[in-house]
Amino acid sequence: MKTIIERIAHDYKLNDNDLYLIQYIIDHSDEVIHLSTHQLAKKTFTSATAVIRCIKKLGFDNYNDFKIHLQSFLSQYYLKEMEILSHENFQSIKDKLAKIETGIINQTKDFISIENLQKVMSLLLQNSYIDIIANDTNACISEYISHLLLSTGKITTVYQNRDKQLWLGLNVDTHHTVIMVSKNGKDQHLLKIADILIKRKIPLIIITSHKENALAKKQALILYGVIHDEFENLKDMVFYISLKYIFDLIYSIMISENLQQAKELDQLYGTLYERKDGSR
Repeated sequence: MKTIIERIAHDYKLNDNDLYLIQYIIDHSDEVIHLSTHQLAKKTFTSATAVIRCIKKLGFDNYNDFKIHLQSFLSQYYLKEMEILSHENFQSIKDKLAKIETGIINQTKDFISIENLQKVMSLLLQNSYIDIIANDTNACISEYISHLLLSTGKITTVYQNRDKQLWLGLNVDTHHTVIMVSKNGKDQHLLKIADILIKRKIPLIIITSHKENALAKKQALILYGVIHDEFENLKDMVFYISLKYIFDLIYSIMISENLQQAKELDQLYGTLYERKDGSR
């Protein structure tokens, strides 16, 4: 099995000095994100110019871009080392899973630009009604965010039945924001509904994988989740971890934007739900 440095060397045209620098970055990634180009150059016995030249070979626009996305960049390579083996010991699987989830979240975070996130949140905040179109496990995770968003005052409904999904597309009005979730973005039924919603100018947010697919090409706001085909039996889990992070991010921002209202609703809910004996 190739090491991380060998995989990076295979993917990019790097010289020996570059590889030495990258090996230091791999070994000290938590430290490197706090260093200037001159500080990193000093620690690696090179120059600031050599540092900039190297990170540009890796596809980063500048040093600040490199520091922001370093953990996500390395996560791509760490994840490739995280294959679950047959009859692997429990401690090893426990450690690997933590690294896998951290890596997926880092990658998902880097797919989301602040500019795009602001547009998404603007659509969600402008309407009291949020409708989520999703199937199978995506629908289960959508029920989770539906419950959370209700606590922020957003009337959130998940549509999993294909007939109801279509009727929603035909009848929903612009006072609703629709979120459509599809890992592969190939389902013809969902593609048809997306076209209907776009034609009717309904606020639409699509969550799909970062790999090119038909749904991601629609004229809507897109949030990308992570998939890793090399993960054999864990492939589905990867996207669901990514999707949950996106939903948790939306919920956290919603809470931040309406913190007092969320507290008051939570208190009211607790009062109404509590039984006389204090139990639930």
